[in-house]
Amino acid sequence: MQDDIQSELSELPARITSSWQTGGMTEEKCPQLVDYFVVAGLAPGGSAPLDEEGQQRGGRVVEPVTDLAVIARGLGEEVPEGFTCIEKTQGGHSAELSTGLINNPHMYLCYRRGHDKPPILDLGVLYEGKEVVKQGWYVIETTPYSRSASLSSGGPTTHRTFLTYRRAPESQALHTLGVTDISLLLPSKGEVAPHTFCRVEKNLNTGIWGPALYVCYKRAVAKANALVYEAGLISRYPEADVESFPLPESVPMFCLPMGVTVESWPLNTKYQLPVFSTFVLTSACGDKVYGAAIQFYEAFPRECLSERQSVRLGLVSVVDRRPITNRTLQVKKSVCVLSHWPFFTVFQKFLTFVYRYSISGPHVLPLEKHISSFMHNVPFPSPQRPRILVQLSPYDNLLLCQPVSSPLPLRSVQ
Repeated sequence: MQDDIQSELSELPARITSSWQTGGMTEEKCPQLVDYFVVAGLAPGGSAPLDEEGQQRGGRVVEPVTDLAVIARGLGEEVPEGFTCIEKTQGGHSAELSTGLINNPHMYLCYRRGHDKPPILDLGVLYEGKEVVKQGWYVIETTPYSRSASLSSGGPTTHRTFLTYRRAPESQALHTLGVTDISLLLPSKGEVAPHTFCRVEKNLNTGIWGPALYVCYKRAVAKANALVYEAGLISRYPEADVESFPLPESVPMFCLPMGVTVESWPLNTKYQLPVFSTFVLTSACGDKVYGAAIQFYEAFPRECLSERQSVRLGLVSVVDRRPITNRTLQVKKSVCVLSHWPFFTVFQKFLTFVYRYSISGPHVLPLEKHISSFMHNVPFPSPQRPRILVQLSPYDNLLLCQPVSSPLPLRSVQ
């Protein structure tokens, strides 16, 4: 499958992967500020999928919960198509919601997973008449068959009980904490919420008989529809290894430790900001090399996908293979610098400038000129010049300060 994705990788509108133009070398003999500039992502030669389906090996990918329903099985209602019915509690007892009702309609909670809607963020219980519905929350008032979904009978002395939920906004549907698992508990049977589950502290059974029943749920990051591949080297500068420090082959995996993802997003998804990270490599002789990287997304052409991959990413319908046009395709990429000096704050500002420069323009100077100039023309701080002001553009600059001698590892020297 990776061959399908890689076939037209060279046509990606990524100026960062262009050929490098070398700037002039400074004559001053001083430590090298940056040893390598690296671009990591889907390698032109082909990146291996982390398994046959393009998912991470060793991890179970769970789709977030996007829909809830209450059904009355005693009235002939069936589980809606695509939904899963919670029939048992955490301890294996009946998960019936309506044991407190006189004319028990045998009500059950059902849920559906998917990526076609923003995920559900929280669950709740509403006691009608005692409290008002919070802003942004939805009440499950009816079953899919238009019958009342109240879990209590209601009346002059009692209140009706409904399940409620809160959904993520359309613009924040990706990489947000969403509900991934739901369970029901009977504390009278010794059942407790599993580890990492949130319990809603409101009894679902407000009738005069029957045990107390509680709902709990687990939240995890709601990932997008994605194919995951092993990170590879797209380009590097300089292209030849430095004699004293060859470029380690593992650098792309440190830049993108979770792999390269090709993701399908809704059209109005909120812009994902670049993420900065650092790492430290230790050579066989004990020398440390510091890495600073930013991860970001850029557009990926649909033509590079096979039909099977398009179906998996939700870009075509499963039944008639009709294209779904309200989604965009994005791929994760990373740019990184390697240095023998932990100027992490400086490197973050420089990499952020490189990223912003690459997605804007047109510019007078090519991006490669800025990179080579930063690597070769910026002097290293010295006792004579302990502070170096680097002007990247009329609006961007950074301050380079002389490293402070310390027996402890330095997080930043600015």
